[in-house]
Amino acid sequence: MPHARMPRRRLALAVTAALAVTVGTLTAVPAVAATGAVAAAEQTQAQQTALTLLPGSLVLGNGPSGFLTRRTEGTQYAYAWTRYADGVTTTLPATAPTSRYAGTLGSDHVVKSEGAVHTLYDMATGADPVVIDTSSLGTSAQFVRLAGTTLVMRVTRPDGRADVHLVTKAAGALVDRVVTGLPADASVRRYEMSTPDTLALLYTGTVDGVTGSRVALVNVATATIVEDRAAPGAGLSGDVSVSATHLAWAEKSSSDSSATLAVARRGQPEVQRIPLGTGTMVTELMGDWVTYAVAGGTTASVPNPLHALTARSLADGRTVKLIDTVDSAPRAEADGSLLVQGGTVEHGQGLYRIAPGADGTPTATLVAGTGLPIVLQLTGQTVPDTFDFRTSDGDGYLTWQFAAHTGAKVAVELTHTATGKQWTSTATVNSAGRGLAYWTGLFDDHTTATNGAYTWKMTATPTNGIGAPVERSGTLTVDSGQAPHGFSDTGSPDLIVREGSFLFVYDGRQALQHGAQTELKETIIGAGWDAYDQIVTPGNVAGARYADLVARDKNGALWLHTGTGKTAFSERTKIGGGWQIYNKLTAGGDLDGDARPDLVATDTAGDLWLYKGTGSATAPFAPRVKIGNGWGIYNKIVATGNIGGGTAGDLVARDTAGDLWLYLGNGDGTFAARTRIGGGWNTYDEIIAIGDADRDGRPDLLANGPDGRNDELALYSGTGDWKVPFAARSWLYAAPPLTGSQKTLF
Repeated sequence: MPHARMPRRRLALAVTAALAVTVGTLTAVPAVAATGAVAAAEQTQAQQTALTLLPGSLVLGNGPSGFLTRRTEGTQYAYAWTRYADGVTTTLPATAPTSRYAGTLGSDHVVKSEGAVHTLYDMATGADPVVIDTSSLGTSAQFVRLAGTTLVMRVTRPDGRADVHLVTKAAGALVDRVVTGLPADASVRRYEMSTPDTLALLYTGTVDGVTGSRVALVNVATATIVEDRAAPGAGLSGDVSVSATHLAWAEKSSSDSSATLAVARRGQPEVQRIPLGTGTMVTELMGDWVTYAVAGGTTASVPNPLHALTARSLADGRTVKLIDTVDSAPRAEADGSLLVQGGTVEHGQGLYRIAPGADGTPTATLVAGTGLPIVLQLTGQTVPDTFDFRTSDGDGYLTWQFAAHTGAKVAVELTHTATGKQWTSTATVNSAGRGLAYWTGLFDDHTTATNGAYTWKMTATPTNGIGAPVERSGTLTVDSGQAPHGFSDTGSPDLIVREGSFLFVYDGRQALQHGAQTELKETIIGAGWDAYDQIVTPGNVAGARYADLVARDKNGALWLHTGTGKTAFSERTKIGGGWQIYNKLTAGGDLDGDARPDLVATDTAGDLWLYKGTGSATAPFAPRVKIGNGWGIYNKIVATGNIGGGTAGDLVARDTAGDLWLYLGNGDGTFAARTRIGGGWNTYDEIIAIGDADRDGRPDLLANGPDGRNDELALYSGTGDWKVPFAARSWLYAAPPLTGSQKTLF
């Protein structure tokens, strides 16, 4: 924008014709608010014909014909003037990063400041701009605000203190008037305008030997102080407002942040103090009413009744709520009404005019709306139909999308339909407006989520307390399949512990991942299990959905306990006799590639025998086939499942020296030549093919020493590489129910 004089016709074109942004053709809204004679029906019509305010706009000034706004576009500010009469919005010429536009109140003037050069524009008439160069005031001069056509400047003196200058231009010459009458030690902290002709200065200074906060009222036309009074509770962030009859300011306690509204008649010493609550208030006077609010309610993190703009009668103390949130301090208009940016639950964000209604009580009318709500608004959701938690890749988000400007706490509750067990989650809506609940497949007690149907409920509660919570509900399914070492229909391995004659089942994820954080949930299978001298966990050998147990009694009979998926087993079935010839039994891998788990056994002669799984509950194993000899050198054999990355199940065997050997399955019930994969395994009493304990898709080993290791179990995570089939040992906390000399893990 040039600094020299612009021809009147050219400026008129720039301001009123060359419209960079036009916000549609709307019904005209009067430039001045309706007075107390306006009926409710007319106010409703005004609400329906409100102008459009672009989201993100901040009102910087207002006059009889329109208002000035600023919004961020990319890395710069964009300034615009909107006319009340027809809704036409004119984008003002772009500014350099260090320059800015400012508006005033009660006037259609705006100023563009670029360093020491300030250019005034009359947005109503399109008159030639007035350029005011304040460089003569020195480099310390700072533009503070615009008062009509007067620049309010702060100029630092050599002693470090600052004077208030009122600068105008008349007959082509700079007119600089210094406000006098302030104490010598005055330090002005706020420059406020509630009327076009009065500047309120909130300052600290010493008067009559008393140092404290004070308010001085300056007549802009004469640059003289017309009133100066103590305001002891007004803080640095306090607001000050003035009318023809009253002065009001906000006080905030330094000890408890409580807010107090102070009101006094001009020229009189008495002050009425009204305790309100907590927060930093903005205030404004309007006739015989004072309005107040704590700004920022839309994005507030806690509720506060002061987020609503409230008007209080100075005559009888009555109060009335005007709008639900306030973004900035109300701005006075020339007719005594107020213009305030904020929002209501009914009409959303926008610019509202506060004026007396038919009975004289202030009412709010929407002048320009953004189309955005202030209440919590759900705009979308993504909830998976099915979760599969066999691997960590199955973990996932339940997502609800909200209007990004509204903060909320999101509470999610998932309930397993059959058992009533729950997983709950609470989170804050993030900056992108998303409420996220990330489920890893655990209930609140850290046990693994059971397969089956679930109901979910989401409750989003606005953090600012404005508007009602948003609720949604639905259903989903968990289908994590079945784990070979799982007995609770979760798709996750479980731990089986025998102590004396009793058998217990523990949830594997709770025990191995969260055992130190929660009390383990145990399920008692029952007594009499000391009748067995060997128990193996072959997986599903009976052809049903769930994993089973096979146990040999001390007379050599072999028994099948079919799983039910409810950490319990059906009545046992005898499936053979004469099994006392074997000193080691193991099962749990598919050795012949038919997708059914098989059992292997070594006899006292050291021969290795294969019993292929059949899938039959009455005869789960085919007749034995000899597949090796010389296995008498081993004191432990474990069917691990496919740990070598091949196509069939494998075996590991520990010799008497403590070395561990890998036998890769060939897929036909035989094995490749053994490979040594480690030493020192004789420290363990038990080596358990736990299945996939760490949810990486590969089977693992769990080992337990004679008495545990400081209540810990050793986990060897599978790698899928037959050369190094297990990662380095990890010690896992094991709660007392899992360890001890009287306990055996299977």
